[in-house]
Parts: sequence; C-alpha cells; structure tokens
Amino acid sequence: MKDFFLQRLLQRLEKDGNDDLALIMEFGANSYSTEELSIILRQVSEQKEIASLWQHRLFLVGFSVSFWIAVAFIAAACHAQLLSFLLLAMVPVSLLLALGGHFYLRRTFPVYRNIHLVASIIQQELDRRKKDASIF
Repeated sequence: MKDFFLQRLLQRLEKDGNDDLALIMEFGANSYSTEELSIILRQVSEQKEIASLWQHRLFLVGFSVSFWIAVAFIAAACHAQLLSFLLLAMVPVSLLLALGGHFYLRRTFPVYRNIHLVASIIQQELDRRKKDASIF
C-alpha cells in the first residue's frame, strides 16, 4: 500500500515538474534557454488560440439559453405545448454543456487563466536577452 502512495506521489511530482508553463509562473524564465523559450512561447500562442476558440463556442452555447427560452415562449403562445416543453428542456442541457465544457477547458489548459501572464514573462525574458546580446 505504501508503494502505491509513493508511486502516485512520484507521478504527481513528475507531472508537475514537466509542466513548463507552471514552472515559468512559479520561478520565472531565467533557467530556460532562448530556443526553449521560443518553442514554449509558440506552444503558448497555439494553446491560447485553441482555448479562445473553445471559450467562444462555450459562450455561444451558454448564450443559447436565452434563445431557447424566447422560442419556448413563442411556441407556448402558439399553443404548441410539446414543442414548448422540448425547447424549455434544452435550457438545462445547454447550461450543463456549457459548465461541463468550461471544466474540461480548465482541466485541459490549466494555465489558461494566466496564459497572458506566462506569455508576457517569456516575451520579457526574450527581450531582455536580445537587449543583453546587443550590448556585446
């Protein structure tokens, strides 16, 4: 049983140690080479684009709740009770889908909230290195 907990702890430490974005947030970008920082910055930009696209889609799914309610009221006014019920049933489905998507997005891109900060830390470090290199 101790081996199981030890293995789990070691796996978590290895996972946390391999997360470059979290390490940059925690300790800065000084210990990375310029090539590594360029690669990480490109990956951050790609992740930011993908996450922004999914964030926009999830916003539209969440916003569709008002559409379902409005169309359900119109259907009820036209005495289409079954259609109205089905449209109102789409409200919790849309909300659950939007919430589930946000949780999935946060799990897939854990540094998404601070991705602009990570990108600026990397960019500042690259600019500093470029400035230091131009002195010589």
